[in-house]
Amino acid sequence: MILSIFSNQAFAHSLEIFFWMLGAFLIGLFFGRMMLKNQKVSEINSDKNENDDFNLMDDTSLIRAIKTFERGGKEMTKTVPIIEEATKDDLKKITGIGPSIEVRLNNIGITNFTQISEFKEEDIIKITEQIKFFPGRIKRDDWVGQAIKFLEEK
Repeated sequence: MILSIFSNQAFAHSLEIFFWMLGAFLIGLFFGRMMLKNQKVSEINSDKNENDDFNLMDDTSLIRAIKTFERGGKEMTKTVPIIEEATKDDLKKITGIGPSIEVRLNNIGITNFTQISEFKEEDIIKITEQIKFFPGRIKRDDWVGQAIKFLEEK
């Protein structure tokens, strides 16, 4: 009767795979326990830093926050004035600003030619980073000069 079980090729193959898997498990278990015994308890807890002191309830002066410009942790100085909804300009008049760039600029609070005309070098760098636009494009297309020109035409 036992011989008839092993005459089935599929069963014999499944049994062989089972024993290989059992052997791999036992070898892994053996070496894992052997390595655990060789490690010292101090090495297991070595990831704790001596300087980690999260007891800030006593001294709240250690807590510092940086005001960000409505972005995920990116510090920005607001040198460009905030403009109300009623005074929005069509920024697409400036060469190099399309509908998608206009939306991105509006999302970070730039909605007016006056704001663009007051861009400084540091503003251009930060705004380029925030709207994820081609570096140098704002200078190359002379957005500031175009904005000043549109303001003079008003």
